[in-house]
Amino acid sequence: MNSKILKRMITMIFSVCMIISMLAGCGSKAVTQTDSKPEGDVTKVKERGLSFKISKEYIDKGVKLEGYNENESGKPIISIFYYYKPITDKLFEEMIDMKAEERTKPVEDAFYKKLYTHSKCIMNIVLLEEKEFKQEMEAGKTLDELSGFNNTIKFGNNDGYVYLLSIPKEDTKGMSEEEKKQYEECRNYMTTVKENLKFIPIELESNETKLPTKMPSFTTKDLKGNKITNSIFAEKDLTVVNVWGTFCGPCMDEMPELGEWAKDLPENVQIVGLVADIDEENDKEYQEKKELAEKIVTKANADFVQLIGNKDLKGFLSGIVGVPTTFFVDKEGNIVGEPIVGADVEGYKKFVEDYLK
Repeated sequence: MNSKILKRMITMIFSVCMIISMLAGCGSKAVTQTDSKPEGDVTKVKERGLSFKISKEYIDKGVKLEGYNENESGKPIISIFYYYKPITDKLFEEMIDMKAEERTKPVEDAFYKKLYTHSKCIMNIVLLEEKEFKQEMEAGKTLDELSGFNNTIKFGNNDGYVYLLSIPKEDTKGMSEEEKKQYEECRNYMTTVKENLKFIPIELESNETKLPTKMPSFTTKDLKGNKITNSIFAEKDLTVVNVWGTFCGPCMDEMPELGEWAKDLPENVQIVGLVADIDEENDKEYQEKKELAEKIVTKANADFVQLIGNKDLKGFLSGIVGVPTTFFVDKEGNIVGEPIVGADVEGYKKFVEDYLK
């Protein structure tokens, strides 16, 4: 496997974005979550034109369909990873608990090295436009070179794209016997997943944040369980809405500063958080992510309203391609100014100051 592709996969897919700090945020080229809805053990990912069938038995063993993404060359991809949860869950917990100033490059490098030992890509799918695929093959490229992974096959064609599928070779170095057995079982299960893959129409994601002019009507809850509607915007002349995710390092890094700022805001301005990656329709993940979000907020002393991005807000959130994204809403519910993509508390403050002049 190409080492650059591997490094890219690690930084994109694993749930902490700190190592790519130059992006100042987590987005479609860092870490994203699919907004598809599970139907039993079937997940449709329209952004990649695929329907996956993965049994709960293997999900519980550590198999995870990751969010759609792009590879180092900018090609659309989607991957399935195996996590040895007794170790990887603890690693993520330690990184979340760690103070930002303690996350030095050596610490992050050690984190990723250990994480890679105990989590592996067990299926990767790359999409290439049919014309480009033909040109590359005529130029003598191999399927492995085009995908960046080994064991690559041409899976099929869909909506003008060629799908290259890889179930990478076994890599058990550093694993215990118990872990090795479970990893091999999950990797072998990918043959069944491949046989059950189905094509659906592709709706590639946009690479630009696009918001409507007005907030939609919604009824949701905050992390404390309070019922919240879009009437919350009428309470102040201006609301700063910070969209974030539990998987996003820059989101967590700016949260303490937002918490401090919230205490010093003028009486007619408020901050509202919006947690984008909690899906209340999936009971197990909902509870886990809700608890994680509560922990992040508590640690940051971000004592302002934190909304759950439920089904009423999913359509709206689909226009946001990266987190953190912060935008501004007046008391009529109108979105004013331009959204700010990436962690930029000074930028948020400047907008509020200029708006109130």
